Amino acid sequence: MMAAPSPLPPPGDAGPRARTGAHPGVGLVPIRSLGTDDRAALLEHFLALRAEDRYLRFGYPATDRQIGRYVAGIDFACDELFGVFDRRLRLVAVAHLAMGQAHGGQAEFGVSVLPAGRGRGIGTRLFERAAMFARNRGLHSLRLQCLSENAAMMGIARRAGMHVRNCGGETEAILEIPPRSLLSHLDEWLRDAAAEFDFAIKLGLHRPQGPAPE
Repeated sequence: MMAAPSPLPPPGDAGPRARTGAHPGVGLVPIRSLGTDDRAALLEHFLALRAEDRYLRFGYPATDRQIGRYVAGIDFACDELFGVFDRRLRLVAVAHLAMGQAHGGQAEFGVSVLPAGRGRGIGTRLFERAAMFARNRGLHSLRLQCLSENAAMMGIARRAGMHVRNCGGETEAILEIPPRSLLSHLDEWLRDAAAEFDFAIKLGLHRPQGPAPE
């Protein structure tokens, strides 16, 4: 079992843990909240995962049909999903914050990143965004459960300073979330606005241009 380091400082608050959680050279990653209109993009993202990545993400070798049922069953009224889009409006990374299972003020976090988006700290950024969302909704902890061989998720847990417990082939990690504040709400609003602005620019660049006016 890992030693329990200090908890992650509040999102938006200065602190060494918030700085060391980032990868060198990684700036602000525009993270957009996803909704029902994004189901097709979500399905494309999960189907693009390789067999080993599906196993690590879902805990079993999910087939295309099982992934289709998973995406169709996402309840956006209860849960929150976040995504990172590339310039072609492809979802390169997705985080699922299971709020509907938030028993006793605890939500569960899951994330997947396509190979093109790896090595840039995107998974950690998505975790920080999910923690911010959970904090501003009054939850007190965030839970991460994965296979112990999932090095990427274990890295996220270590960088966040989570309390980690190994149970055979699985690992459970818990992050205690500080109370929400005016600063945390403002930080979330600014990040959402920046993400929507970034998406609008990419959408404009991606949209086919019509014929020039005569």
